[in-house]
Amino acid sequence: MISEIKIEHNSSDVEHLQWLHSLTNYHMDMDNRKITVISGSGWKFQFEGEDPIDLVEDLVIEIPAMKSHKIIKGSTDLKVTVEIE
Repeated sequence: MISEIKIEHNSSDVEHLQWLHSLTNYHMDMDNRKITVISGSGWKFQFEGEDPIDLVEDLVIEIPAMKSHKIIKGSTDLKVTVEIE
């Protein structure tokens, strides 16, 4: 399954802010995921214990199930596709 997701930089929606908070703290997902960056500026991705990676257009990141990771908020909205494997 592939989904397109928009992470808003300046949202006032409580549910969106709670969801963003969960993404910006280290967490693990139950399934393997492939993330492809569509657009965004200043955002970073980080596996726990590793250096952050700049999220630039067309970058693909493969996230193994149960590997701890987070995103670091940027200066614009972030659009990505997420493929759950």
